[in-house]
Amino acid sequence: MKQTIFLIVLIIPMMAFSQNEVNPDGYKLLLILLILLLIPFVIFLFRRIFKKKVKQKPTAKFYWKKLKVSLGKDKKYRPGNLFLKIENVSRKDVDIEAPVLFFRKLWSKRKFKLKGINRQEIYPLYLEKGKTHELQIDLSVFHQHDRKLKRFYWAKIKLKDTKGTTYSSKYISLRKSLFS
Repeated sequence: MKQTIFLIVLIIPMMAFSQNEVNPDGYKLLLILLILLLIPFVIFLFRRIFKKKVKQKPTAKFYWKKLKVSLGKDKKYRPGNLFLKIENVSRKDVDIEAPVLFFRKLWSKRKFKLKGINRQEIYPLYLEKGKTHELQIDLSVFHQHDRKLKRFYWAKIKLKDTKGTTYSSKYISLRKSLFS
């Protein structure tokens, strides 16, 4: 009895796995992958061929620059004063928020908001069309505030009008570096 149970236990799994072998489905798998890759390509071609030839409106709007911002210095290297010049070149008057002075080194930046002259606040400033605003910025005040600012290489001015449009000057070199 024990031997027959043992034989039955051994024979049943062998009978379950003794099916006829079928060819692999590799070709069907390759065909499915080829179809999946061709579908996006065919859709792209149909869209391109049957695309309506309509004059497209330009998506980017042309924004007229209202302000021309420039930053100058008194010496080539290690300047003592910076000169900010803001010119209104638009046909309308513009309100200007307080400009921000950026000092930049390779990976670090420092920002200072310029509020006015001689402890008098002059911003926000109303600038009429065709007028210019000039501001002399003494760098010794910033160097007294933070001595590490003498090691920064570049300076830049960014400002906004009251509608939120941002204007900026180009970077100027404050001292020599490998990159300036």
